[in-house]
Amino acid sequence: TLISFNLISQTLGSGEAGFSDKNSIKLDKPIRFSKYKNGTFLFVDFNNYAIRQVGLNGEITTLFGGPDKKGFQDGKLDEAMFDGIHGVAYDEKNDIIYIASASNNVVRKITKENNEFQVKTIAGTPKENGFADGDADQALFNSLHQILINKDGSILVLDIGNAKIRKIKNGIVSSIVGKDSISPIKIDWKYPIDMAFDGDDIVICDAGNSSIYRFTPGKEIKKLQLDQPLKMPHGITSDNKGNLYIADMGDNVIYKIENDKKVIKLEATSQNGFENLNKPADVIIIDGVLWVADLYNHKLKQQKL
Repeated sequence: TLISFNLISQTLGSGEAGFSDKNSIKLDKPIRFSKYKNGTFLFVDFNNYAIRQVGLNGEITTLFGGPDKKGFQDGKLDEAMFDGIHGVAYDEKNDIIYIASASNNVVRKITKENNEFQVKTIAGTPKENGFADGDADQALFNSLHQILINKDGSILVLDIGNAKIRKIKNGIVSSIVGKDSISPIKIDWKYPIDMAFDGDDIVICDAGNSSIYRFTPGKEIKKLQLDQPLKMPHGITSDNKGNLYIADMGDNVIYKIENDKKVIKLEATSQNGFENLNKPADVIIIDGVLWVADLYNHKLKQQKL
């Protein structure tokens, strides 16, 4: 089944890998999204080690990071260094940006103090991978990806190497769902790579076994029984109307899932740019507009739903 879009789309990025905010905008592997303040949103520019903001008029502003900022260092923004950012989330209530690093195996927060950004590691042991729950500064992670902020301010992060969702609250790291016997809720998944809120539930895509899961925290997790197979779901979002949207990196298409079952392929045309997607990594809906992170084309593409 195909579904058509309503309006012609807009594309951000020249298609040439690089780093530029102005004039000819250049990106280098945009990979993850997060909503930000006042209707804007953030994306991880993976090979530029940067978090960049898309404004209301499509302008791009780099908030922190850049090609010369690869590494690991906390502190003031001009000193801070980043690597392997695979997750970003915004805590609107407290005006804090959180990032998760697959390379440094840490969760970090970026706050504004005296009108200046400060970067601080809040969980994990820099550049050490493994598994350990407990005190946040002693905890070990193994390839962190997407990150979410709960209503109570606690942080959820996908730990792919350990196949778990880990929770950070009051300086303590715990495992809330995962593959092994330590996790209170168990699921036999393989490579859970992205997650998003859908109401009070969390929906997760597993790129390893080509599946989507619905997790009700503290209660249960179940695999969706879809009416047709996915290939490599890498990004997921919800419109909070009962529909999920999937960036399938294996099929190079965007899927809509209705009622946790019916899979619909979004129409690809030259107008919306979806006919030549090259490893779509993530999706997000902002004010009725679907944005796609087109990883290997180094572009952000959008279409009104």
